[in-house]
Amino acid sequence: MPERPVDLGAILKSEFIAPGRMGYIRNSMFKRETLIRAPVGRHVTRGRSLPPSCFVYGMKNKWNPNAMNECMTWCNYKPVYDPQRFGVDYQKTNVESAKANIYRVPEWIAFRKEKDFHINPVEKKGERFKKPIFPVDMVFGRPPRPGTPFNCVISHYYKTEFDRKAIEDNVKFLTKMDIQRNKTPQPYDTLKSTSSVMPLPQQPKSGKLWTMKRFQGQPPRVSSYWDKERGRKLQEKMFEKHICDVQK
Repeated sequence: MPERPVDLGAILKSEFIAPGRMGYIRNSMFKRETLIRAPVGRHVTRGRSLPPSCFVYGMKNKWNPNAMNECMTWCNYKPVYDPQRFGVDYQKTNVESAKANIYRVPEWIAFRKEKDFHINPVEKKGERFKKPIFPVDMVFGRPPRPGTPFNCVISHYYKTEFDRKAIEDNVKFLTKMDIQRNKTPQPYDTLKSTSSVMPLPQQPKSGKLWTMKRFQGQPPRVSSYWDKERGRKLQEKMFEKHICDVQK
């Protein structure tokens, strides 16, 4: 703080001077960059500002006085404004792309660049925002695939076909592996170890189900069929062969 009474403006200015200075406040102290301290939340501007655009570095050019300025400011971004060209009409682009059955973003971008629809200021406002009319049988996006038969899923038809095709594709490799395995003897097997191996239990063959004779002559207590005709139709539907080769 100053030793002599000064005005409030000088006291506020002295807060930004480096501490540890005793004595009187002089106007030259506010101009020395070594004593000036940056205010809280601000930065001290060092150096000098650039000269105006009309300033010429060095000697002036006779033929082009503004050559140096153009050379130093050639990379500045200069937006081009064309008053005759209006913005992109995204609403019309979306409507026309939907009519053309375009639903993927890369195809939509290519369609927008190809058509290049722009807003027409002469067009009436009511006609521009009119609700578009699409065909009744039109499908938006990709058409759905046919449904998968549920009986084919329960019977593991697709898994069986996948395993069969995998075996057909790898039958040569599997045959080669079996031949190579039979040619190469097992180094750790001896006669004693081979004879001591317990054979794996085989799965019993599926035979006739076990029944009790005392219940064979009893009629059913509950019948799920209303008549013989409906029972016959249900039997035919149960043993009907479904088409499992669904086109994807």
